[in-house]
Amino acid sequence: MNINFIEIDQALDVVLIWLFRLPLPPLVSFFAGLVLLALILTIIGELCMAGVYFMNRKHFAEITHEMTSNNNASIRALARKDKKSYTACNSLANEAFGRSFFSGLALFASSVWPVAFALSWMQFRFGNIEFFSLPFAADPVGVNFVFIPLYVVVRFAFAKAKPYLPVFAQIKRAVKANEFSGEELMTWGDLVQDDKAQATEK
Repeated sequence: MNINFIEIDQALDVVLIWLFRLPLPPLVSFFAGLVLLALILTIIGELCMAGVYFMNRKHFAEITHEMTSNNNASIRALARKDKKSYTACNSLANEAFGRSFFSGLALFASSVWPVAFALSWMQFRFGNIEFFSLPFAADPVGVNFVFIPLYVVVRFAFAKAKPYLPVFAQIKRAVKANEFSGEELMTWGDLVQDDKAQATEK
């Protein structure tokens, strides 16, 4: 199947160009349009990521349960000075951490696909605009050079605000409920606190 990006860019242009036509001074309107576009891409990406997560919720729950169970078992084994059990449980916990990490990366990738279409459209619409020159670059930078850092900033700010936004707060609670196995992930700090508590009791 051949994808005609020019036709896609033309279709997106009908809608997205309105983000850049706010009743503001031209330069302010342009940067406000970039921020709005980054925000829309972030929201679409986050919803896609949530959709992919819940389609694979059993997989993510199993990994998290396995990771929590083996991690906690390894810490308890160390507290009992059971080196053999600690080594076995710690190895399984590290394996589960690795699977969780790469599953998280794959999940994140499902949230950034809209950015590719936006970059293509911005090149289509603003590709002829030269913003400024860099000392190490032969040609002046274009709109995508400005947009990508802005997208990162908007995405970071959105992540901070997400727990307080109605839909995304519900998603977060549902994810936490799906991954809760009846016990919280222990840390080495818990082991130190237990030792202090036992010393106090003595």
